[in-house]
Amino acid sequence: MKYISILLFSIFLSNYSQAQQQTFQVWAETGLQGKFNKKTEYTMDWTNRFGNQTLQTSFVQASVKYKLTKWLRPSVDYRWISNREDNGNFLSNHRLNLNLQINHDIKRWILVLRLRYQYSFKQLLSANYDPEFDLSYRIKPMLAYDLKNSFLTPKISIEYFYNPYNGELGNRFTKVRYYAGLEMNLKGPHTLEAGYILDQRINLPQPLTKHILSLNYTFSIEKKKSAKKTGKKKN
Repeated sequence: MKYISILLFSIFLSNYSQAQQQTFQVWAETGLQGKFNKKTEYTMDWTNRFGNQTLQTSFVQASVKYKLTKWLRPSVDYRWISNREDNGNFLSNHRLNLNLQINHDIKRWILVLRLRYQYSFKQLLSANYDPEFDLSYRIKPMLAYDLKNSFLTPKISIEYFYNPYNGELGNRFTKVRYYAGLEMNLKGPHTLEAGYILDQRINLPQPLTKHILSLNYTFSIEKKKSAKKTGKKKN
């Protein structure tokens, strides 16, 4: 973990010195997750992103993930987004994510690779392309370590955004996002995660770096036993 910390700190200094604009945000996510059956799970999330002492973006997301094999899990997300424009007005947008997640464990190390096709339903204006809200291909490798006899799981990841459009700002990587955080598996159905995100827009006009405090809470819904076996009414 010492070498990972040094690497992340070096990346931070490099990106901080190169960025032309800097901003700080807080991203807060609240969600619940459960299972339809042994192989299919669902999640519902509500996320709010704050910056400049005001709400910048709010969205709700519904996801379904299927365990195709032990290491391969395709999923689909639908997201309704409300985003603040430069004039202060909020504009709504719909987005669809098609994901393919590859998992592999090596002793206590957890390796994850997520591939995402991100489709936006709004009309694209090339001069205002935003990798967060417009059509994009995304690749995200993640590394976690299962600490022995601990409720903490440290994580690091890096994600690249690619604009596939043919045009002035197309066919290029447009954003890179670094993450380091801790997942806390609490007693019962509660999970907390806190981390730092370095989000940098690249190869676009007016490069921007965001320093983000990320806070996530998830409630897990356990599937109840049948009323016949327990003698209790199902919720």
